[in-house]
Amino acid sequence: MNVKVNRRSKIPYYQQLTQQLLLSIATGSLKKGEHLPSIRQLAAQTNLNLHTVHKSYKELQKKGIITIKPQSRAFIIVDPNKATTISCHQIAMKVEQLLIEAYILGMKKSQLKEMFYDILQKYYTESERDGY
Repeated sequence: MNVKVNRRSKIPYYQQLTQQLLLSIATGSLKKGEHLPSIRQLAAQTNLNLHTVHKSYKELQKKGIITIKPQSRAFIIVDPNKATTISCHQIAMKVEQLLIEAYILGMKKSQLKEMFYDILQKYYTESERDGY
């Protein structure tokens, strides 16, 4: 697993790590049932503090993405190809919150569409997950 932290970013390291792990799961690089590296291993690989990696794993556990077994390793419990009604509802709420913020900031609908499309293209191929 290739995870890198941008030390110049204003985004906290644990959030960067969490996002990269989520992306690896979403793209299928990491699959349901697969073990994540131990906290020590990932801390050494990324040159991060053990507490930073632990915080990232705890975030993923809170989201129901991984489970952490004491005296064992963390492993993935979510299959990204099987979105549940609950997770779809949670995503919809987050999107709505972002749209409200964009509206308050005065963003135009066309700007939002372009931004959303660009981000969507970054993670999805033409026929991927569209049901066609």
